[in-house]
Amino acid sequence: MALEDIIQVSLPYYEAAVAVLTMRNALLLLCGWTVYRLLLAAWYISPFHPLSHIPGPILARATYLPEFWYDTFKFGRYTHEIKRMHEIYGPIIRISPHEVHCNDVQFMDEIYAVSGRKRNKPPHQVSGHFTAEAAFSTIGHDQHRLRRAPLAKFFSRAQIAQLEPQIQVSVQSLCDKLLAQAGKAEPIDVQTAYSCFTSDVIAEYCFGESFGFLAQESWEPNFRRPTYAMLRTIYVFRFFPILRHTMALGSLFIKYLPEDTALMLRTLNTDVPTQIKRTKATLAAGRTPRPTIFGTLLSSSLSARDKSAARLAGEAASLLAAGTETASWTLAVATYHLLSQPATLARLAAELHDCDPARLPPWQALERLPYLGAVVREALRLSYGVSSRSARVAAEEEMVYRGSWTPGRGSRGGAEHGEKKKKLGESVEVEHVIPRGYAVGMSAALVHHDEAVYPNSHAFVPERWLDADNNDDDDDVARRSERCLMSFGKGSRACLGMNLAYCELYLALAALTLRVFPHMRLFETTEDDVRYDHDMLVPLTRDGSNGVRVVIV
Repeated sequence: MALEDIIQVSLPYYEAAVAVLTMRNALLLLCGWTVYRLLLAAWYISPFHPLSHIPGPILARATYLPEFWYDTFKFGRYTHEIKRMHEIYGPIIRISPHEVHCNDVQFMDEIYAVSGRKRNKPPHQVSGHFTAEAAFSTIGHDQHRLRRAPLAKFFSRAQIAQLEPQIQVSVQSLCDKLLAQAGKAEPIDVQTAYSCFTSDVIAEYCFGESFGFLAQESWEPNFRRPTYAMLRTIYVFRFFPILRHTMALGSLFIKYLPEDTALMLRTLNTDVPTQIKRTKATLAAGRTPRPTIFGTLLSSSLSARDKSAARLAGEAASLLAAGTETASWTLAVATYHLLSQPATLARLAAELHDCDPARLPPWQALERLPYLGAVVREALRLSYGVSSRSARVAAEEEMVYRGSWTPGRGSRGGAEHGEKKKKLGESVEVEHVIPRGYAVGMSAALVHHDEAVYPNSHAFVPERWLDADNNDDDDDVARRSERCLMSFGKGSRACLGMNLAYCELYLALAALTLRVFPHMRLFETTEDDVRYDHDMLVPLTRDGSNGVRVVIV
């Protein structure tokens, strides 16, 4: 038999053998991986694990499956499940193999420590972010501090006061554009309108040039929908971070994408890198460019890697997303509650009566108006900022929690905390040591509804903040309301843009109250359209909500 014939006869058997071996190898790998995961889960719930003393459901202690189910499949609803866990297990619970959650505000300053006490971000928390190299997503405390320093100077109160006239112009443009809608039957989604304002402000402030959203005839296109589209990927990317690289493919299909998404991709992938190159050239020529975020970072002492065009573009994307959606949602929440509570709006208008609507006082003067400040803070409380949990990892120390808990109906009655089961309503003393290297966090969506701190927490009550301003008792509930506000985060990683956001909110609410709100009416909008339902980092309302819609009369 010729060699060719032998090969032809043998080939089918060879291919069959390879197929069998390949399938066998695949099954062996699958079995090996399964055994490894089971052994790992057994270790996580064993009495030898460093977090074994922290109570929580066994599945959450052993695996990430509960988080995956509630955040990925049910989409952004793990916060609700965490709240239910606290009702059963107490103030300190284990919500995943490596993470602890707390709902006691007395422990807040320990979790979000300052004064040189190092706090990292857990890798699992930031792995889903599409701006992995931005300061916001930086894991290590020391690297974060280096990246944050030049940004902090750019967002200082002094710098914002210097550029405030541009913000004043944008505020008046927003009011003009809203009033121009008078008599039109089509309702306005005010968050879309406000996102045009906040996008223009953050672009003018950070990049030196407005996007022109307020100058265009309609409210579209803008960056609201594409920003939410990117945020929707966070939970999937958190569990499958390799998929984050698929974001780069968007540029290949830019011709087929919606107009607003294409505009955002062009801005981030073309316009921003071009501006970075232009700023580099200006600095290299020895000229002083107009203050922008890129000029500030490029002239700082950051390393060459941290000044790369890719990282700076990521920083720009992070600032744009954070500076647009959180402030616009806060303004939308304030608008709903002021229009639905005429007495509250009337009191605010009376305080602003002496202000010239066309020439507002400086932001720092408006800050001294007590009721306007109370409205701003109450709107921040009910808009949450980042509503999903924000965890920290103590890098060099253990965290020791000491507190008490009164078990309710359906709870474990203190048995999970090493005590005999207590009767309903009987207090339990709780003490836990959280080893260094493990994450512990809190959630604004839970803290802001702590009835011990914010009585009648779902109601819009600006007066609670006036009590906080006028009360000298540090232990009073009203005083604690200021300390427990988490809208801008806490500690050494608090929001960089807090001063800019306050400037926008004070100026915009003052102008809207004097110029627009007297002509604005709610359109088919209820409290459900502003009430927190789930999140994708930022808060979302119920599915099917049309948002806060208004008409101008």
